[in-house]
Amino acid sequence: MATYKKNIVVDLKKNFSEKTHLIEKLKELINSNISNFEKIKTFKKLREKWVKIGKVQSHLSFGLNNSYQHHIKLFYDYIYLDKKIKEIDQENNKKLKLDFLKEAEKIKLLRDKLKSYRDLLVIIKKWNYLTGPVKSEDELKLNTKFDFIIQTVKANKNDYLKNREKYDEKNIEIKKELVSKFKKLINDSVDEKNMWLKKISEIQKIKDKFIGMGPIKSSENNELWKEFKILNKQFIREKNIFFKNLKKTYSENINKQLKIIEDCKLLKEKEIINPSDLQNLKINFKKIKNVPYKRNKENWNNFSNELNLCFEKIKKIRGIENKEEIENNSQKNSLIEDLKKNFSINKIDEIINKWTRIGKSKNQKEFNLLLKTIQEELKNMGLSNDEIESHKLKVKSSLMSNNDKDFEKTRLRKKIEETSKQISQLENNLNFIKKGSDSKFLDGVHNEIKNLKNQLEINEKKYFLFK
Repeated sequence: MATYKKNIVVDLKKNFSEKTHLIEKLKELINSNISNFEKIKTFKKLREKWVKIGKVQSHLSFGLNNSYQHHIKLFYDYIYLDKKIKEIDQENNKKLKLDFLKEAEKIKLLRDKLKSYRDLLVIIKKWNYLTGPVKSEDELKLNTKFDFIIQTVKANKNDYLKNREKYDEKNIEIKKELVSKFKKLINDSVDEKNMWLKKISEIQKIKDKFIGMGPIKSSENNELWKEFKILNKQFIREKNIFFKNLKKTYSENINKQLKIIEDCKLLKEKEIINPSDLQNLKINFKKIKNVPYKRNKENWNNFSNELNLCFEKIKKIRGIENKEEIENNSQKNSLIEDLKKNFSINKIDEIINKWTRIGKSKNQKEFNLLLKTIQEELKNMGLSNDEIESHKLKVKSSLMSNNDKDFEKTRLRKKIEETSKQISQLENNLNFIKKGSDSKFLDGVHNEIKNLKNQLEINEKKYFLFK
């Protein structure tokens, strides 16, 4: 105990010596030959050192602080002769005080009123020793706001000490609620990184609030702390397992991407490259998820470079610049795959809009494949043949060129005219058939007329759509 007291005395003497030395440094700074801007920088460093130095002997403290404040004032009187320096420094001091006000506002809202008061004492010290003068029109406003916060925090502390039992009861209920929320979040099963990050954020808020409640005099508090610690251990364990597995998944998926890049390099060495093979590699690469952003971007760039080299080789072998067409077909194939995976009536319109923005192709392979896909998917949905045909025609009409549309309209118009003549001829023939004629023959004629009318209706619908 005696040694401890001796160390305190030594520290107090040491602190006194350091503070005295700083005051001497302040005196020297005023008369130094460095620029005013450099003086301001040095001055700020001296202030920061003063704040960090501990207490001195009580009987020496008053005189020492007065000496310090006196030389602070002398420094400002000297430095503010430079109007530009004065303006800049006052603005900086204002910003500092506004920052301290924000901190103080947050401290005021803490549920732990004793901690709130202790933290505010630190801000008060910074306010007094780390800031300087501000413009007169700002000073009263800033000081008034700060004084109000000080009085509020003091009042909250006194109220808490006076009604501690009431506060403790209320805080116990809040802690119970927080533990309940903590438990629920832990039990919520999530298997995606973003969901886990959201969960971590929500739990951290609960933990901050729980810990920020401060000391509570209650037997229940100990039990709540025990439960809280158990839940926290469980949470940390599950979080570590997930991110460990995620890291493993990252590694596996990175290796998959690297394998595709190598496959692309092997294709590049072949004499003849099939564009569909490249497209499959591209699709498979894009299917790979859960790869860190930077690494994914790096691998994609490497893959794209290899892919482009393959396309260049195809172009060279064919002797034509068909990379654009290949890419167009590749994009169209991607759209067809997208349609298969996420098929709906509305999706068809979306695909058509995207399809029309892609360049033309010399062959109709992708176009026919699109129609076939739409037909199969609509059939799986249970639509009638007429409904399926109607949708196909809409797609055709949307994607065909004007010349192709004109050709199709002409063809349909001829068919409509021919079918109409056939129907008229058969109906006219019926007028000349005698009563009592072979019923099978008559049924056959009527069925033929019916079939022709059905065909006529279909072709008229087609023509209307193309029109």
